[in-house]
Amino acid sequence: LLLLAGSFGCKTEPDRLAGPSTPNAPYAAVLMVAPFTNESGVDMRPDLRASVSDKLVTSLNAVKGWQAVPLNRTLQAMRQLGIAEIQSVDEARAVLKAVGADGIIVGTITAWDPYDPPTFGANILLVADEGELQSSFETRMLTGRTGDAVPMASQSPKTLTDVVGDYDATRHDVRQNARDYARSHSDVTGGFDPPERYYLMVFDRWLDFSADQLVDALVQKEHHRVLRANDSPASSK
Repeated sequence: LLLLAGSFGCKTEPDRLAGPSTPNAPYAAVLMVAPFTNESGVDMRPDLRASVSDKLVTSLNAVKGWQAVPLNRTLQAMRQLGIAEIQSVDEARAVLKAVGADGIIVGTITAWDPYDPPTFGANILLVADEGELQSSFETRMLTGRTGDAVPMASQSPKTLTDVVGDYDATRHDVRQNARDYARSHSDVTGGFDPPERYYLMVFDRWLDFSADQLVDALVQKEHHRVLRANDSPASSK
């Protein structure tokens, strides 16, 4: 960065020196990502679908408090169980148990158009044992009037949160989010004006942006879900 600043003189753009913001998770957890299924209507190779899952793993690891299992470890567990695609909560539960993670994200690709302006759409579901996740969240470690810990019953894994993502570059709001994302990744987009142009031209980079948006939406939804759980009558007993 210092070399770049020197090469362009004293005039520097503050937003080019700013790194991407790091979201905070509402609890600590180890998460895994299943291979995405494809309902986009476009014929896609398995490695392309796997690349989307891998990008989600990268975005999850950028969230403070969350750690994502490498995709190859998830694929290995699925092969050992004879599961090609996770299509039920029971299958998600089996893979979770095999790996020992706290939750698994199952996703479906709903739109895929790699040409400028690009479009990517996906739905993701977080399947987890709510009790296990709550035990990692400090404000959910409830205490009674005497200071004794209140036991929290473990539940079977179930769908906790869903996110629907539609990242069509022709939409103004999506374009603005892409511009903000590109500006915060100036190490990638240096020299492009406008900065999001690189993401519009290179679909693999558009998938990076889309994965970041999906994970950011998941983090926000999980924050709201945990807050609602804390405010529920059962949590105040």
